[in-house]
Amino acid sequence: MSNISMKMKNLVEISSLVAESTNFFDIKDQIIEKMLEVVFPRKACVNLFYNNDYRYAYLVCSNSLEYIRETFHGDDVKGVKFDFYEDYPDYIHHSVEDKKIIYVENVFEDERAERERDLARNEHYTGRVVFPLIYNKKVVGFMTCFLNEGDTLKDEDMDFVSSIASLIALSIEITEKNSQKNFVIEKLRNSLELISEATRKLYQNKNIEEFLVHLSDIAKKITDSEDAAILIDKNNYKNRIFRSYCRLDEKESDVEKTINFFLSKNVSGLYVNDKNEAKKINENSDTFIFYKLSDESESIGVILCTGGKNYQDDDLNILSILSKQVTVAMQLYDYSEQNVKHKLIAKELNILNKQQKLIMNDSKMECNNEKELEFYHKPATVVGGDFYYAHKIDENRVAFIIADVMGHGIVANYMVAMIKGAFKTLCYQYKTSGEIATHLNKILYDEFDKMGLFATALINVFDTNENILSISNAGHYSPIIVDENGEVLENLNCKKGIPIGVLPDCDYHSNTFDVKNFPMIFMFTDGALEIKNKNKEEYGLDRLKAFVKGNYKNSRNKIVENLKKETENFTGSDNYDDDILILMLKNI
Repeated sequence: MSNISMKMKNLVEISSLVAESTNFFDIKDQIIEKMLEVVFPRKACVNLFYNNDYRYAYLVCSNSLEYIRETFHGDDVKGVKFDFYEDYPDYIHHSVEDKKIIYVENVFEDERAERERDLARNEHYTGRVVFPLIYNKKVVGFMTCFLNEGDTLKDEDMDFVSSIASLIALSIEITEKNSQKNFVIEKLRNSLELISEATRKLYQNKNIEEFLVHLSDIAKKITDSEDAAILIDKNNYKNRIFRSYCRLDEKESDVEKTINFFLSKNVSGLYVNDKNEAKKINENSDTFIFYKLSDESESIGVILCTGGKNYQDDDLNILSILSKQVTVAMQLYDYSEQNVKHKLIAKELNILNKQQKLIMNDSKMECNNEKELEFYHKPATVVGGDFYYAHKIDENRVAFIIADVMGHGIVANYMVAMIKGAFKTLCYQYKTSGEIATHLNKILYDEFDKMGLFATALINVFDTNENILSISNAGHYSPIIVDENGEVLENLNCKKGIPIGVLPDCDYHSNTFDVKNFPMIFMFTDGALEIKNKNKEEYGLDRLKAFVKGNYKNSRNKIVENLKKETENFTGSDNYDDDILILMLKNI
């Protein structure tokens, strides 16, 4: 399923969650999880203000930054209380005060984020985006998304997250009105159910015109209007005006005039209930309510309802939610067209690369006072299945795996996630690398067989107290081991088993080494060996051994720098057909 389809699917599910719940606190974590499945900031937090008191912001999501997890009290329904003006950077204050989205791409370069740099270093994020939660022209809270270095939120992602923010604001309002037993809640919930149903039909049928007609019908019903229309005038939508009721269709020129009139207004939306006042603004209307449609900060049309008896703020807020649904739906529809398929492919690969990075740990783990684990990964243009993961089991043991799934793209990425999850669980159940490998194969064989894939891997358990390394080799290249004299040991190759996923029942062997006097254990995937020069000659194992022998005393950064130089000199390029992944258990 493409990311565009996943966005549409998750938008439907989030809309349904909000429509079916009367308590935001019951569904808040599900909303965030479903949002983060299809856009890829590092984490997201939701903060709320209570009783119009902006002195304090209450964080209500426990699955957040590490320091929040340490202070979050699950039994406190209101959330963790923070001093809004003391604990949050200035740009968040501006976002709330000005009711606008603020995107800080790099907190270490943007002076507005100076106060949070220590937090960003500790939590390993570099960017932050703030989405104010607005309902009834009032900010009821804000959502922030945290980004890793290199992560970005595209315009279509920003619009998608903004639509989720409006649904969160509506859910908060439903919760508040429900607690007050206010009859308006039924109106809000019914409208959201209708929106959710329309979005579901678009997801199923991919018919944008039917979707827009359906939404204009919803606008008419929920505002109790005589007529309603969604009027669009933008680029390839030029002269394609979607509407549902005849009064606005009598003259094409009147429709165009109506669009231009409301687009010229310097407000996002408004309503007029006095007939005389309405005619001053638009001679064709007795009473009216409208809300602009915006795409990438450009106004592209309006949702317009006329002939209602008594429009209220709730009607305007519901139209604002409808407007975001229209914008997101149009973007998703645009991206499904043939002429932008290459953009989708590029985006999918970018997302998979980000997922691959998320699966891997930070580049360094100190195992004891003598040894540390470090790695380097250079993904190819096509997303591969190379990955590394390390996990500290207890004070004296670290388990880690380097693996290569034979395949590319979504399927390989899916299997990487499966391996990581199973490996992490098995680390606690079995002590030796051979046992972990044996049960990893048993658990995953059916999935690999179904997909027609297999994976090579080195599964490792390192006793940090005794400096004993246990390696199980599932069809992978043996590690390159350098002794204290700087020589590559050729007689300690790991006994190989067959790759994971080839046969259902395999017993894997544990190869055990005392590594105290080995300054470098160097592991790698085949991408490092198979890069070719202009004569189609592979870099090969002998060159890699010579490289390790000449660099084992260097720091991780120097080793990576020298490897980049050597491979680029060999190939004449820095782009390769396969991932390059190396893993080093080395002296500190």
